[in-house]
Amino acid sequence: MTGREREMAAIRHELPDRVPTDAICVEPIAEIAAYLAIGVDGVADRLGLDGRIVAPLYRGQTVHGADGTPLTEWGALPALDYGTAHWYPLADASSPRDIARHPWPEPGDYDYGAAAASAVAWGDIYAVRGPYWLPGLCRVCELAGLETALTWMAASPALFEAAMDEVCQRVEAICANLLDACGEAMPILCVGDDFATQRGLMMSPAHWRRYLKPHYARLANLAKRYGKTMWFHSCGDVTAVLADLIDLGVDVWETVQLHTLPISPFELKREYGRHLTFFGGVNTQRLPYASPHEVAAEVSECIRVLGEGGGYICGPDHHIKPDVPPATAVALFDAAHAFRGPGYTRGFE
Repeated sequence: MTGREREMAAIRHELPDRVPTDAICVEPIAEIAAYLAIGVDGVADRLGLDGRIVAPLYRGQTVHGADGTPLTEWGALPALDYGTAHWYPLADASSPRDIARHPWPEPGDYDYGAAAASAVAWGDIYAVRGPYWLPGLCRVCELAGLETALTWMAASPALFEAAMDEVCQRVEAICANLLDACGEAMPILCVGDDFATQRGLMMSPAHWRRYLKPHYARLANLAKRYGKTMWFHSCGDVTAVLADLIDLGVDVWETVQLHTLPISPFELKREYGRHLTFFGGVNTQRLPYASPHEVAAEVSECIRVLGEGGGYICGPDHHIKPDVPPATAVALFDAAHAFRGPGYTRGFE
């Protein structure tokens, strides 16, 4: 099977020739290439990554702060820091009008053609997904600060809703433009947002349903209108609203950080596995310290439990970071390919 066939079969809860493997990002590509004595362009295929990510790059006018500092197209500092020791352009907003005056990016200022070209080049071989990281809550936190954004949610809902609406209407338009550009070459609409820690939601489930769920519903409906699989990224323990994500039509949940959940992998599969395909499972926080043998054992256990009957894409539950030894990273994927179990008897020899 091709990577596309394999990954899409698993999402349909079928058993492909082997468990599909994928990753959000493998950062130490050069180190892995040197370890394997291959070129960097060959690492993804050697690891057996069955999917590829495409995203449109911003090509609009460069945005600068009052002091000339380059900003992102959203008008924020490039560093991902939601804490207090940071400058936030919306932190002092006192009305929805202040939020509307912010220099928001235009969906037409992104290069969808280049993303589509990559999707077409990959689409017959790999399961292409995108645009990946266009969040709602996290973008509001980036612009207002985490504390301010959550305070707005609790005490100034008009401000939070105004900021979310400005962000989310652009996210929906960018996703629609990318779907139009990529066509059948991109079978998966992949979006995400982080609203949980490893101990649970950052807000009450009631607040999540009031302020965040409607945005995700629009994106899920967009995916269904285009006949696409809905792949949703959210880190940490989101079990309090996992049923809500299923109700919205989410097909794939990334990233399954099993070590953060209040239920066992078996319970997760039993309760939600009929409706969701799980992506991840292998604890990236342990990868820098685990031996290749230990990682292989963890991979096998993830496939044994989460992969029963299909519905599982094996991989690290977040980025493989630069401190992960190349041998350990390679062992993760090799163990998945070598797994032998019911329905997975024709994997790599």
